[in-house]
Amino acid sequence: MKKYLALLAAALLQTGAWAATYTFAGPTYTSLQDYSAPCAVVTCANFNAAMQQTGHFTTSQPLPPNQSSLDIAPLITWYDFNDGVTSYTMNGLNTRLATAKVSTDAAGQIVDTDIVFQWWQTGSHGVGDRLSYMSVNFASYFNRTCTSLESPDVCNTFGDDSAASHGFAHFAEGSDGWTSDVPVVAPGGPQSVPVDNPFALALTAAGLLGLALHARQKLLFKT
Repeated sequence: MKKYLALLAAALLQTGAWAATYTFAGPTYTSLQDYSAPCAVVTCANFNAAMQQTGHFTTSQPLPPNQSSLDIAPLITWYDFNDGVTSYTMNGLNTRLATAKVSTDAAGQIVDTDIVFQWWQTGSHGVGDRLSYMSVNFASYFNRTCTSLESPDVCNTFGDDSAASHGFAHFAEGSDGWTSDVPVVAPGGPQSVPVDNPFALALTAAGLLGLALHARQKLLFKT
């Protein structure tokens, strides 16, 4: 019995260390600006009205509730996004996460973001070099010129010329296309979560632990 209780307690203690994944699917672009042909630089590309921003990021622990512009960069263990033209992946040599701030509701679900990815077109990441830029749930750019650096490898200000293109799309705050694998508990009611969700397992373990403790107490009283 003691070994069983210890295993259940360990499972509960580890719950806080489980990762959480947050997935985004944005609206299709509603405002587009194409580059002017012929292409003035080596690579040009346009967005179109069938494209949208998609992707996900994983954190080392679930996001806390009731946050406003919380910097989550230290919590992110993986990200993979696409704006229809450019892929932004954490292991990409030329990809940088410039900003990662979120606001959450009382359940810890994302209601607003300031997440920006940059992808440099060349191995050098300096002033005058070109890059793609994706602001989640706002805008995507391709082939912008960097005019100043915020820090090494991260561009601060940009220039747009005839070789650059962009697309805009935005959900209103509070309905911005985010979902997560973190269960939402309805106040005063039961929760329904996937069976492979670690939080569901933790809740199950909690229930089993309570039953085990109750059984142990009954045995003690009998003896």
